[in-house]
Amino acid sequence: MNFEEALHEFFLEAIDAQDLQDVIAEYRESEAESFHYVFRDMNNLHILEPYDLVRICDAVGEEMLQPEDLTLIAETLTRSELFEWEDELISEVCTFWLEPDQAYPLNRENAKLFRQWLKGEVPVPA
Repeated sequence: MNFEEALHEFFLEAIDAQDLQDVIAEYRESEAESFHYVFRDMNNLHILEPYDLVRICDAVGEEMLQPEDLTLIAETLTRSELFEWEDELISEVCTFWLEPDQAYPLNRENAKLFRQWLKGEVPVPA
């Protein structure tokens, strides 16, 4: 299973954070190309909701995923044809994960803050 597929399975709750971490570890060891641009059945398209990324933040907070994995996840989400979203909040959070700001480095403490942004508890900084 490639990383894109594993992320899809995680969002569908078919695998847990530990399984996702195992795929990330395999990906990092092999440094293989993770994106496979093929025509996809539209039934496989996953429409992301902020809740999906909340689960990612929870996995980082629970030490199931590493904070630096957020960059790989955001890269996959933004490049993949398997994921789409309509909520601008997801784009904003992915931007912080792709290009970590000095004020918001990728760490466990900020994963809690990202979670609050995604749940609408705290506004995303402009």
